[in-house]
Amino acid sequence: MDFIKDKFVRGRALGHALALTGVLVLGITGCGKNAGGSGASERSGNSAVENSAAERNSSRAEDDTGKDNAVDSGTADSGTTGWEKHISEETIRLPGVEGEYSLLFLTDTHVIIRDENASEAAVENEAARYPLFVNEEGVSSAEQFPEWIRYANETKVDAVLLGGDIIDTPSDANLQWLKEQLAQLDMPYLYVNGNHDWTYPWEYMTETGRETYLPLLEPFMNGNTAIQKLDFGEFTVVGIDDSSNQVDSAALPEYEKILEENRRLALQRPEIRRVEVHPVIVMTHVPFITQSVLTKAREAWDNPVVIGAGNYGGIYPNEDSEQFMALTTAEDSPVELVLAGHVHFYDRDVIEGEKDVLQLVGGAGFRGEAILIHIIGSK
Repeated sequence: MDFIKDKFVRGRALGHALALTGVLVLGITGCGKNAGGSGASERSGNSAVENSAAERNSSRAEDDTGKDNAVDSGTADSGTTGWEKHISEETIRLPGVEGEYSLLFLTDTHVIIRDENASEAAVENEAARYPLFVNEEGVSSAEQFPEWIRYANETKVDAVLLGGDIIDTPSDANLQWLKEQLAQLDMPYLYVNGNHDWTYPWEYMTETGRETYLPLLEPFMNGNTAIQKLDFGEFTVVGIDDSSNQVDSAALPEYEKILEENRRLALQRPEIRRVEVHPVIVMTHVPFITQSVLTKAREAWDNPVVIGAGNYGGIYPNEDSEQFMALTTAEDSPVELVLAGHVHFYDRDVIEGEKDVLQLVGGAGFRGEAILIHIIGSK
């Protein structure tokens, strides 16, 4: 666990060079292939790091002290239309919450709506990538997605959380389709950018791409792609853009304000411990370093795909990402859960800091995977 403790080591000159290399490579291969298939995502017992993480998770599930979330997990297979949904169920106990809530977390569907009237480059890109995003029954992600909408409506979840890479490019056809699909939801949704939602291979993380394509996502993100929130009264879900492999600096002032509002409320109610007032769930696209996700990512991908511990194979965090992580894992932080996607496999482990924060990473939506999160109060 020592290598996690120094995950924010500052070797800036070397670190930023490696981070840039990781971003460029990821633009070509990252989150666009099968990441080793479901077999890679289910490997276990291959390292002491993963085993110790599993043991720690087990002990955390039994811990009712209030510092960590008590987590129960299971699976539910809910396919009803010729293909099977693979839904991991997680019960998260949030301090101070009295009601019961359910949240559907879906990420990395990589939907492609093919448009023969698009540019030649776009048509060729769609033709090459379309076969990559199908489930084991051969059903495309575009055909699966309406079933997720129907599932959310039928089960009456309280919100749908979309963890990025929902569409594979910001094409006109994809954006129009997305608008039509999300309009059918009977409940609110929160959507964070993935690295593919707003990029093309020929404009991957370029300034031109950021100015031209990123604003196209604003209608789905309350006009702000950097940060947005969904308030349930007893807790808040905050969406943060880290799709460029670093936290968007524009998100930090509002994020700090949200956390500060919680601290002020705590001071007004001294009889309640600070962490028991209006807890926060954070949703990003790229995961932050944990022992487990780093180990699995090394197996599934050939390049860094998680933020943190650059000297151990992750992405060197810049100052904005370091500040975000310091705020998130501060001793008095109200953050109780981080959700992420990007790596195309399921994972559950803690982000270590002054306060350990649980991170759930969703599997690939194009394989029919999702997480159903049940929110209840602490015991």
